[in-house]
Amino acid sequence: MSKINQPDINQQKQVLRLELNTARKALSLGQRQQYSEQIQQRLQNHLQAVLDASLPTQLLIYCALPFEVDTHGLFGSDVFEVYVPRMLEDVAMEWVQVDASTAWEKASFGIVEPSHGKLWVAHAHQQTVMVCPLLGFDRMGHRLGMGKGYFDRWLALHGKHIDHLVGLAFSCQELPKVPTDSHDAPLSTIITEREVIACPIP
Repeated sequence: MSKINQPDINQQKQVLRLELNTARKALSLGQRQQYSEQIQQRLQNHLQAVLDASLPTQLLIYCALPFEVDTHGLFGSDVFEVYVPRMLEDVAMEWVQVDASTAWEKASFGIVEPSHGKLWVAHAHQQTVMVCPLLGFDRMGHRLGMGKGYFDRWLALHGKHIDHLVGLAFSCQELPKVPTDSHDAPLSTIITEREVIACPIP
């Protein structure tokens, strides 16, 4: 088949997003809560196994929307410095440290963000884990997001400072193959309620 006749990759992604949104919304609230707790526990166990215990860890982790794997139970960690994203103009974002005293406010897309706090800066003598939201994934570590591009654009600039790039998803979000663009950043690990998937390192 010639390249001209191949479906446009953006159209492929949009079709998949509709299908995956439907699959994810088909989970009951109880299922999402149960699976999210299992995924959070798997994440903590995984990080304990792969991180260097002698180095401090910065955990960059998303604030979950209603149908995503919940992450709020990890914000009060006493093991990591926890940072969550704050969206800026021009599809940019920054990461703000959170703790029990953090003041929150509702921002774009219904996402809750910290109103203030210390900003994340890469440090040579710390290890940094970034936990991404995703709508779909495959076992090669390819991630299908919501299409805004915040995470991929940020990773294009700062990805060299990330030691582990982890995606959280429900198992119903798995695809045989995710269509990818050259700028899409592959994940090193994907964690579902069923398993921890180690992805090939590009």
